[in-house]
Amino acid sequence: MDFDFSYVDIAFKNGNVITVNDKDELAQAVGIKGNKIVFVGTNEDLDKIVDNNTRVIDLKGRAITPGFIDCHFHPILYGFMNGAIIDITYPKCKSIVEIKEVIKKAVAQTEDGGWIKLWGYDQNKLEEKRHVTLYDLDEVAPQNPVQCMRACGHIGVYNTLGLAAGGINSPEDAKKFGKDEVVIENGKLNGMTKDSTNFFLWSKVQYTEEEMWTALRRSNQLLLESGVTSIHDPGECDAPAYSIMYKASKDGSFKPRQFMMLHSIFGKPFSIEDNKRFIENGFHTGLGDEKFRIGSSKFMIDGGTSGPSCATRQPYSHDSTLTGIIAWEREETAKYIEYINDHDCQATAHAVGDLAVEYMVEGYEKALKKHPRKPQEHRHRIEHCAITDEDLVNRMAKMGIIPVSNTHFMTINGSDYCKYYGDRIEHFFAMRSYLDAGIRPVIGCDAPTATQEVTRGLDGAVNRIDRRTGEVCGASQKISMLEAIRCYTLNGAYASFEDDIKGSIEVGKLADLVVFNEDILEIDPINIIESKIDYTMIDGEICYEREPQA
Repeated sequence: MDFDFSYVDIAFKNGNVITVNDKDELAQAVGIKGNKIVFVGTNEDLDKIVDNNTRVIDLKGRAITPGFIDCHFHPILYGFMNGAIIDITYPKCKSIVEIKEVIKKAVAQTEDGGWIKLWGYDQNKLEEKRHVTLYDLDEVAPQNPVQCMRACGHIGVYNTLGLAAGGINSPEDAKKFGKDEVVIENGKLNGMTKDSTNFFLWSKVQYTEEEMWTALRRSNQLLLESGVTSIHDPGECDAPAYSIMYKASKDGSFKPRQFMMLHSIFGKPFSIEDNKRFIENGFHTGLGDEKFRIGSSKFMIDGGTSGPSCATRQPYSHDSTLTGIIAWEREETAKYIEYINDHDCQATAHAVGDLAVEYMVEGYEKALKKHPRKPQEHRHRIEHCAITDEDLVNRMAKMGIIPVSNTHFMTINGSDYCKYYGDRIEHFFAMRSYLDAGIRPVIGCDAPTATQEVTRGLDGAVNRIDRRTGEVCGASQKISMLEAIRCYTLNGAYASFEDDIKGSIEVGKLADLVVFNEDILEIDPINIIESKIDYTMIDGEICYEREPQA
């Protein structure tokens, strides 16, 4: 590469540089010129290429890492929170009574017929210990359609007008949708819908383009404050969102680099159509540049972890009568993976329960037998991949499949998972098993299901503590801080075919860096949740700098 080494533009010195290179080497200093890393080494050697034009940042022993890559983040959906969507997550709303009060206020500000959208309730945390119902919503908003999403995003409760928007007017109409996806209670609709039907109804909810832009700007700021320099976007509001995300990358209003998957939150038909248009026009995963690339071809097999509604081989531990949701059948899954693999694209799917993961693993085995590709060529993924076992892990390792773990979830739902899945918690987001098998797992927060803080993702991987209850959940799957950082940086770059240009602090790579307020390799790992981000750099530009503390 052709660099002018007469001086560096920015010099970080006196720090603990966590390089995440092949040897996991540590250094003292980093030099930046333009948008590239041009020096990694000692303070003494860095001083030789510093002059009066250089901005020198004394790290005073703080850790500096590669920029974090959140491999499952919905920027528009997350940004909707407290904007187009009313945030009712705990502890903002601790009861259904409080949720109803929030809706009353929204009704007063909304014309009759206008949608009222809410997200974030968790029946396990509400005082009433139950789900919101159609009756709750109709009581306070009889003239407005209402969508009230559970925190997981897979369960949505609608009032009478909300259901009617999707043609659901009576229990008889439930037969038009997937099994158990429209809940009937005592012979009547109770407003709850699950997965594919919920996503279909979501397509009837109205969002303006301005609401999307506002949401994107909010997510941009939250990501920068958290040390996230790249995201993998697993799906938004279909066609308008693709355009908005691309434009935002070009005009600089959204700073983190994007790897945008082809998937729609509105459900199976929308996602199939999006992928068909892309693939059959001869395009391939990775189309774009360092700021914006088209990502994986994605689909969605089952439900969520915390509803729960994921597809498991064995019944849930707390209630054997509950059934998970399957939106794709076994052979259908295999055929679709084969279609994507045959066109030399990267496949992925939302697969949470071990039955859904089994579908994916079988599908990959069949597709790669028919059309062989090396792991470095396909880099196929499984989003969430929450419940596995030793056999599934070993089969994934043989093919080089990349699991996307939502370690943030352990910090907020860990105790619920112990209740729902029993001993399976020891194979839940199985980071230790993945690494021991030679797999390259990655980390994503899945906001708005969880919040975006990098420290929370590291905490979930390293400590696996439900921070609400204090319970350690699946201790056998804990990994070290250095391992977690690698999963969250270089492995993330590998998952988007970009490990040659980012993900580690090495000469010639893009200058995407994060400075913590302390040395996170020296603190007690239990305290990582308290660590702060002091600087976030993307493309050689310091995009976020924390206010000096008294």
